[in-house]
Amino acid sequence: MLVWGGSFAAIKALVDHGLHAPDVAIGRYLIAAPGFGIALAAAGGLPGLTRRDALRLVAAGLFVVTVYHLTLNAGERTTTAGTASVVIAAAPAMALTMSLGLGLERFSPRRAAGLAVAFAGVLVVIVLGSGQRLSIDAVGGPLLVLLSASSFAAYNVLVKPLLGRFDAVAVSAAASLAGTLALLPFGAGSASRLGGVDAVDLLLVLYLGLVCTLAGYVLWTVALRRLDPSRAVAYLYGVPVVAVAVGAVTLGESVTAWLALGGVLVVGGVALSQ
Repeated sequence: MLVWGGSFAAIKALVDHGLHAPDVAIGRYLIAAPGFGIALAAAGGLPGLTRRDALRLVAAGLFVVTVYHLTLNAGERTTTAGTASVVIAAAPAMALTMSLGLGLERFSPRRAAGLAVAFAGVLVVIVLGSGQRLSIDAVGGPLLVLLSASSFAAYNVLVKPLLGRFDAVAVSAAASLAGTLALLPFGAGSASRLGGVDAVDLLLVLYLGLVCTLAGYVLWTVALRRLDPSRAVAYLYGVPVVAVAVGAVTLGESVTAWLALGGVLVVGGVALSQ
């Protein structure tokens, strides 16, 4: 919760310092890729993987790495780290919406009410959360982050059928490696820009790659083995709180009343729907 909450401020700092959205994504995943390769091998690989499974896994990697990080990083160029984190917090609600639409989850009035509250919170954050006047420039960044949240939701829906037959670490690692490869075509000029960063920005890239990406996902998977999923997911409600606080302290971001209200609605709605 703590390291993922800090990642939004790290991304915001890097894009504000001149790195492009693909630079940040490629930098963090190239650093994490060897670790994912080791994790995949240690988990025993994916024995019995069919062609259909492989296509599903590649699609999941495109969503969780390529689309998610390119849109999140691009969105943070024109919005705050705190706003981005609150919008991303709606991803579980989006995943549930997709699952309901595909018939993978059972509909209930409680879930419908929770989804309505969560999406109302997203609307508040996108339209009013930054405290700026309503304009295309003001909502453009949050809308890109909303696309990022949707891609993370799609990832969860895609991998769910695989988790009953394959190790969770292996699935996550393989999807991450597939998504990393898909990032590379977007990296024109990334090597020179990443090579020219100062020591502080280099530490931020390392933090994103080693701590937030590799260690974060491994720790999350270990937690799921020791806790019931519902208890583990509850910790994610704290991520936007940490992100807003870190953004305010390290980047001087303002915390508007609308952002706070939107955050409460998003987290509360997700909690109700689950």
